[in-house]
Amino acid sequence: MSVQSLARDVREFLEGRVRSKDLDIPWWAPLLSAAGLVAMVTVAVLQREASGEMVLAGLVITVPSLSLFFIPNTGEWLKHHVWVVDVVPTLAGSAWLMSQPATGFWPQHDFAPAVLVPLTLEMVVREGFRTGTLYAVASAVVMGVFATDTPSGVGVHFLLLFVGWILGLLILAQMRALRAERLARSQEHARATEAERTRIAREIHDLVGHSLSITLLHLTAARRAVAEGDDPDEAVSALTEAETIGRRAMTEIRRTIGVLSADGAGTAPLPGAADVVRLVEEGRSAGQTITFSSAGDLSRIDAGVGLGIYRILQESLANAIRHAPGAPVSVSLAVADGVRLSVQNPLVGARRGAGVSVGEGSGLAGMAARAEQLRGRLSAGAEETMWKVDLVIPPHCLVRKVLG
Repeated sequence: MSVQSLARDVREFLEGRVRSKDLDIPWWAPLLSAAGLVAMVTVAVLQREASGEMVLAGLVITVPSLSLFFIPNTGEWLKHHVWVVDVVPTLAGSAWLMSQPATGFWPQHDFAPAVLVPLTLEMVVREGFRTGTLYAVASAVVMGVFATDTPSGVGVHFLLLFVGWILGLLILAQMRALRAERLARSQEHARATEAERTRIAREIHDLVGHSLSITLLHLTAARRAVAEGDDPDEAVSALTEAETIGRRAMTEIRRTIGVLSADGAGTAPLPGAADVVRLVEEGRSAGQTITFSSAGDLSRIDAGVGLGIYRILQESLANAIRHAPGAPVSVSLAVADGVRLSVQNPLVGARRGAGVSVGEGSGLAGMAARAEQLRGRLSAGAEETMWKVDLVIPPHCLVRKVLG
């Protein structure tokens, strides 16, 4: 095994252990912490001439602390009994070390009390504020009982212990802030993804609904012409028109998905206010009687607002063709200080007197959502014998300002 492969395996192992402990720290942080703890314990043991008893005390300190992190699959029992498997052994081992005076090298600076500093920091980061603080208090008690004769003074070690506790709290706070930020980003991404899916679904719904309504009218006309056998050319013309509209719908669906998708593929512009005339002509060619009037300069309407107006009219015509085939439809589009779109047709069959309003059905809900995005006001429902759709968009929301 090469050195690079070994280093990669070590890094993957440590990253896995960090994730398993639900810690937002770099993979190398526990490695440095373990190295520091082992170094301090080793020095403390050597200061006591490395007797077998002191070596055992050092192992009592290091093995439980390192095993909880570096040994995989420690199990749920160890996770919920950290006091038994980590806190008590490390405190007992530290007390054992401090119970023997430092007589070896550099005796004026005893490392035994300082061993509790990285242990306290690690406990705060790994187990949280409550357990970490209790461990710091217990460590201070152990110091006060067993480290009173240290040459450097117990006050210095109390100060170091306090610093370790504070650093642990800072790292813990940073981890929680990072976790909260990641959660917020994840939730925002989920909301944006859902909104984009809804928007794409609404676009496809409008496209398919309108195109199918027009196509079905042409197919109905072709069926009647074939059944009656009077004018085969009329049947061919109706089928040709249905095919043309179907192909156009497929092209527009691909274009819509391309424009709305994340990769931004697709270069053709989406339809706008100027394309409402084509919608009206498609309905007329399918046999629906549609009167259309417009006032003002449609080019003043912003592209995004124009797309919303186009889709609302598209859904309105599709509904009229679906629920009142052959009935006259009146469409008016006016651009002045703002924009107003009105569509109305007679109520036929089940819709007469039903009183359906905005919010009932996916098509009407989609129209209402589009109007809300445009900061406009939409009303759709039955009024006496007519079904009316009325969209009003204020000027500050949608009209493109013409310079000069």
